[in-house]
Amino acid sequence: MFHKITSLATLPDYILLVGFANGEFKQFDLKPLMDKYPPFATLKDVDGLYEQAKIDAGGYGIVWNDDLDISAEGIYEKGVACAAPDDVEKYRQSLLSALTKARQDAGLSQKQLEILSGVAQPCIARTEKGATDPKLSTLLKMLEPLGLTLSITSI
Repeated sequence: MFHKITSLATLPDYILLVGFANGEFKQFDLKPLMDKYPPFATLKDVDGLYEQAKIDAGGYGIVWNDDLDISAEGIYEKGVACAAPDDVEKYRQSLLSALTKARQDAGLSQKQLEILSGVAQPCIARTEKGATDPKLSTLLKMLEPLGLTLSITSI
């Protein structure tokens, strides 16, 4: 049976939180792979690489670059079942919508925001579409020229 990945979060300590099309969530610990396979060790060795994990185009796996990926089936089979994160996707979409609206309200194009923030326009486009999970530092760079900050509040 094929398991399609629909959501991904990089958690601390090199653990992936992966959502599947069937509604199940799995936590997948990358540390055993890092210890066994040298290419996976680069996730620790290259600053920021781990956080760049993304779902491949068809949902068949998780990719970092041309040399580093892991299949959806491997994650599904070896991952540990866990509860769905409460409203994570809702909060993510809300944040991305607010970011897009703020850019538009400021009368800035994505290219103008690129110049002001230092974040590449294609990255801005993917972020606004929800096609990527940007690093916190990327979000903060995009918010600053818009006169916005990010805050954490109790719910």
